[in-house]
Amino acid sequence: MSRFDFMRKLESLLSDIPLEERNEALKYYNDYFDDAGVDNEENIINELGTPERIAGIIKAELRAERSSGQDRGVFTEKGYKDTVYEEKKFEVIKPQERQERAEQNSNNNANLILIILICIFALPVGIPLFFTVLGLIIAAIAVVVSLLFGFGIIGIALVPSGIAMIFAGLVKMGIPTIGLSLCGGGLVLLGLGVLLVMLSVWLCKTLLPAIIKGIVNICRLPFKNRSVSA
Repeated sequence: MSRFDFMRKLESLLSDIPLEERNEALKYYNDYFDDAGVDNEENIINELGTPERIAGIIKAELRAERSSGQDRGVFTEKGYKDTVYEEKKFEVIKPQERQERAEQNSNNNANLILIILICIFALPVGIPLFFTVLGLIIAAIAVVVSLLFGFGIIGIALVPSGIAMIFAGLVKMGIPTIGLSLCGGGLVLLGLGVLLVMLSVWLCKTLLPAIIKGIVNICRLPFKNRSVSA
């Protein structure tokens, strides 16, 4: 069957529908043939099927539109489309679009297989490496936290020791050399203790939030690209 025979038969089968809908349908399929080109007319006819099939689809949609009392369907670039139920069973896919979809599906499958293979081969190396890096991070954090609290504990211990030495020096002022030495040593210990406590508090306020933020950012890395792509 040629294009001319197909369209003539379709026009005859649609003679019982309103002129506006008939002209719209015939124009759509003529344009469809024009877009495909002369060389692809046979392929288009094979895709569309018989004129009776196309006419039946159009009439069924028009009857459904009239029975529902609303504008159900329109002619789109892929055929007559139901706008109420969005049915796609009568969708007409052009050869080029079908090929593009097949290539896209093939590429997606190839990428998925490649990712699976990479994961399989990377597991023996990736898992030990992951736990090694994780252990080093935890150890580094533990060392930093220990130092922070260590400074604070040492400073807290030095403050009362310095105060005690100052009082001992005051008591020993009868012997000026011993008394002044004890007072001087006590002041040094007191000043060093206060300095260590202040340093520990400042580091806890600045360094700990940075460490926590870094850990959170590391935990978010596996999900960062996924969220952007979504």
